[in-house]
Amino acid sequence: MKKIKYIAIVLLSVMIASCDDYLDTYSPSTYDNITVFRSVSNAEDVLMGVYSMSADANMYAQRVTMNWCTNSDIEFAGADENSYNQTTNRGVSNYYSTPGNSVLSWTNIYRLIERANLLIEGIHESPVMDDADTKKQMEMLLGEALTLRALAYYELVKHWGDVPFKTEPTLPDLSNVYLGKTDRDTIYNHIIADLLEAETYVPWIGESGYTVERITKGFIKGMIARISLSAGGYSLRDKAGYPMERRSDWRDFYELANTKSREIMEKGVHQLNPSYLNVWKNLNSLKFETTYNENMFEVATGLGQNGEMGYSIGVRFYANPKYGYGNNANVVNTSVYYFYSFDQLDSRRDVTVAKAMYSNSAGETKEVFQSNPLSYNIGKWDQRWMSQEWLALNLAAAGKIGYGINWAVMRYSDVLLMHAETENELNEGPTAEAKEALRKVRQRAFNAADHAIKVDNYINSLGSKDAFFEAIVNERAWEFGGEAVRKFDLVRWNMLQDKIEEQRQKFLAMLNGETVTIFGQTYNSIPLAIYYKYMEDNENINWADINFFDDRPDLDGLSTDDLKALGYTKVSWLAGASESNKTNWNTRVELFSSGLEQEYNGVCDNRYLYPIASTAISDSQGMLTNSYGY
Repeated sequence: MKKIKYIAIVLLSVMIASCDDYLDTYSPSTYDNITVFRSVSNAEDVLMGVYSMSADANMYAQRVTMNWCTNSDIEFAGADENSYNQTTNRGVSNYYSTPGNSVLSWTNIYRLIERANLLIEGIHESPVMDDADTKKQMEMLLGEALTLRALAYYELVKHWGDVPFKTEPTLPDLSNVYLGKTDRDTIYNHIIADLLEAETYVPWIGESGYTVERITKGFIKGMIARISLSAGGYSLRDKAGYPMERRSDWRDFYELANTKSREIMEKGVHQLNPSYLNVWKNLNSLKFETTYNENMFEVATGLGQNGEMGYSIGVRFYANPKYGYGNNANVVNTSVYYFYSFDQLDSRRDVTVAKAMYSNSAGETKEVFQSNPLSYNIGKWDQRWMSQEWLALNLAAAGKIGYGINWAVMRYSDVLLMHAETENELNEGPTAEAKEALRKVRQRAFNAADHAIKVDNYINSLGSKDAFFEAIVNERAWEFGGEAVRKFDLVRWNMLQDKIEEQRQKFLAMLNGETVTIFGQTYNSIPLAIYYKYMEDNENINWADINFFDDRPDLDGLSTDDLKALGYTKVSWLAGASESNKTNWNTRVELFSSGLEQEYNGVCDNRYLYPIASTAISDSQGMLTNSYGY
């Protein structure tokens, strides 16, 4: 299927000029809008240039999707005691940021904003807007541009808090370039207003030729809901002591999120794909899914061009003769803590948590069990699901190629769970609507035979506001692992540091062989040893015959040779591991995310926001300074 390729076009290159580093952030305009925007096709070409920036490494191709969204209680960057606080992505993920860290540049995000500003002004001033037939077409483009700009500002606010804000192109005299910070609440108000305007212009998915790679009405409504929950939630405030606070009118934003999520649900254009697994198989194989439209907007990257999905996040692949060049899928890790948080019958667990690598340094063509409980990967991206076109490229590759897997910015399950959350919050307890929205998400996760207990009885037991909210907190963890959602859910709930500490303590309890409860799943004991064997193909592990939850007394006393004769490999597990391994894991889990804490950063708790890059500060002519102790 043909995919949009967000290519920076020559026209846009002529339109935008850049000067020094600071002006690169705000690229001054040197063109005549009326000349450029005399046709819808010209305006659409410029829009594609804006889209191209959404697939930039500093937006959805890498930083926003992988590096800046960790760590949470279920995701973290792979690191050890020597690398957890490096001036790299690992240090950033563990909340050890410095203004000089080169991976924390916001320059390209502001370039996207400048392109969008140019387009928005150009459309407003275009003579084409005077023609009734072309006005509607131009307004659709305007809606997309407003949304792309809103997305850019949303990512800036999520990661930096208060930031420079402008909604007009740079003037030739640079009088609107050197700006100080604008309060995030003001920015939220503005971008939500922009989205409320934008939704009136664009069609629903499938209308007017708009695919999942274009911004459509349902996605905009969903983003209004998501941004509203962030606006009405907690964030680290730039005031004495740097407290976590929410605005006094937060309830208004929850009401707006509730309204917009309901509008999407009532329209019925977006639905859940009945198979959670197929959501990810479709993405990996570069296929559009148009029956259910669960993915509401995908950032198009283009095979061989861009995209870190599958390379830096996903199942770890070493180079091997079957799938070709290996990847570096160790940027976003998870652990047995997340694995054990799932109900054993939840089908999302084995899609989300990769318990094995494919191949090893010896190039074996087989799965290799991951015995390190802190080095599991996110399984939603898997080379075995990718297209034959991709495979041909990767078999011939001698270095990294762009995998071309789109990034799904929002899925319909998010809409359902936001609606359930807001219904519960606004009504001081779960309504029938709230329960039904949660029910739909859970039903997909379990086989029909298990619905009575795992879905109906579970939801019916959630009688209080607090119990239902806890269920939402857990459900969103199970549903969105690895999708750049969890960290900022926990931020807006003011739970980030506490949930990470809970993860830390529960993991240590498992290492000590103690009874532990994780997201409502209680384990009185976890096996001291894991036994696994391969299928008859000697390539894939027989996951049905592996004892993550039960001891194997029939195998515990057997020698290595006896186990080998039966086809089993033994792995010492958690409390049964060597003391040196347990000490190493203990050290690592204590250091993961420790930069959040005042004990380590020396300033405040919950310091998740990033410092402004020193280059931006030095080029700001004194308008910008850092905060939060940076």
